[in-house]
Amino acid sequence: MSAENLRNMNDYIGEKRKRSQNLLIVEGNHEKNKLFWLLFACFPEIDIHMDDIWIYGTNIYLLYDDIEKEYGDGWAESGDDIDLPFVISKKRYPDNLRYKIDFTNIIIVFDYERHDANFSEEKILKMQKYFTDAADMGKLYINYPMIESYQHLQTLPDAGYGERKILVSLQPGKEYKALVRAETMIAKYIEYPHKIEDLLKERYGITDVEKRNKCCNMILDISEENKLNDKIQNILCQMIKDVSLETAKYQIKDMIMQLGYAHNGQTYWECMRKIFSQIICHNIRKANRIQNDQYLIEEDRYKQCFEALDLTKILEMQNETSHNINTGFIWVLNTCVFFVAEYNFALVKE
Repeated sequence: MSAENLRNMNDYIGEKRKRSQNLLIVEGNHEKNKLFWLLFACFPEIDIHMDDIWIYGTNIYLLYDDIEKEYGDGWAESGDDIDLPFVISKKRYPDNLRYKIDFTNIIIVFDYERHDANFSEEKILKMQKYFTDAADMGKLYINYPMIESYQHLQTLPDAGYGERKILVSLQPGKEYKALVRAETMIAKYIEYPHKIEDLLKERYGITDVEKRNKCCNMILDISEENKLNDKIQNILCQMIKDVSLETAKYQIKDMIMQLGYAHNGQTYWECMRKIFSQIICHNIRKANRIQNDQYLIEEDRYKQCFEALDLTKILEMQNETSHNINTGFIWVLNTCVFFVAEYNFALVKE
């Protein structure tokens, strides 16, 4: 699904958001067009529009180098006020320079990527120590080993997630992606809206972007299993006129039945919101496991544990356990989903 399609599709979800002054800086397309598009659709309370997401296009170690080119090699210790939107817009959007003062909050999401040739424990630690305040210089969330870690749950709940780790020797990054694809139970839910959209476009020839995305969202809003046939028929009959209508109806019905959310009286969005809440809670527990050696948390202590997490300490421990390339390991952990809890912890309900 293209970025343009995603923006259009996003506008149909609930009431269209007002433009905000929040900025989300991410490493690549997956973060923007799969994870955060869906996360914002499931949590419309979060005031970030798709246009407020900048794709940097490469890793955190090259971002460090760009900062160093602009501010000198002692930037982290100099006390200078690093203007990250300026650094990135100068490189990526030189005709439209932006500045830190333009944004009320800056969220930064990058991967740990120890397998990368540019990896540096020193550089990533300096970045984590410096970018700690979303309302000032920006807040950095690092995903271990990569963004795909948010999908690395085998069941829900997943009792084994607390001890899930990967060997440093599992290189390059595509090997971890393959491992996640083999073990995840999350991916089928993440891919589902894109599969619906692709099916309508490629198989049934609905080429009008606006009509197709509206159709997709109407399908994703279905919550009554006993009315699937009628509801799908009513949605598709205006789009598909020939004998393909019956085939399309039963194909989409089968996709809905396989995920099972309508059986529980939920829309796809309601189902995914609950799944994201579980992903967030699993990662709060995992971060607490790494930092404090305790995975199980009582329900009334989640917020307290979350607020006590120290992303720098977690990074230091990840650096320590993964230092040996032959015997080291990386704790699987996704921290970028924490920004939902930081935005409003009441949104997180497992």
